[in-house]
Amino acid sequence: MGVGEMWWNVFASKACQFLRALGSVMVLIVLGLVGLTYYTTVSLVYGPLAGTDTNDGRFATAVLVIYHVLILMVLWSYFACVLTEPGKVPDGWTPPQEDEEAALGKSNSEKLRRFCRKCSAWKPERCHHCSVCGRCVLKMDHHCVWVANCVGAYNYKFFLLFLLYTFVATVFDAVVLLGPFVDFFRDLEASSHGYSGGGHGGGGGGGGGGG
Repeated sequence: MGVGEMWWNVFASKACQFLRALGSVMVLIVLGLVGLTYYTTVSLVYGPLAGTDTNDGRFATAVLVIYHVLILMVLWSYFACVLTEPGKVPDGWTPPQEDEEAALGKSNSEKLRRFCRKCSAWKPERCHHCSVCGRCVLKMDHHCVWVANCVGAYNYKFFLLFLLYTFVATVFDAVVLLGPFVDFFRDLEASSHGYSGGGHGGGGGGGGGGG
């Protein structure tokens, strides 16, 4: 092993350790983002309006019902993806025999008999070794730091559902918060103009008194 390869292995090992530790932080960041949208949508904007017998109150109630359903689906699919085992290779699994002559013209990923030197075990078809998790994963797609887990055979469905519900919830939240945000910045601009006008007027009155 050359010096360059040795340093690359050390760097790769440290990078995997960093990504493994980063996973827990990313889970907290996701929960923080969900909490921020919840505080803005429920506590600040639509919560105070809900329950009143007005058009705005009925609209706010409908928004809150839909929002809570979407957030519950986002959190359910997210934690299902985080906590579900992505795909462990069964202990002692052995691939079927393969004709050596037929295997000569195939790439390593196409062969029936593939051996993982890091796990010291046979690898099934579409199984790959994850350096972050430190093991082989069935039908591994990728390692996602946002879910602190590999996306594989058993949690791929939850990962897609998480992406879908997050997209729908984000679009819904952006639409229902657009009007209140526009009104907020209009009021902020109007109040700043009013403060500036009042300041000029006060200055002029002071000058007149001095004369």
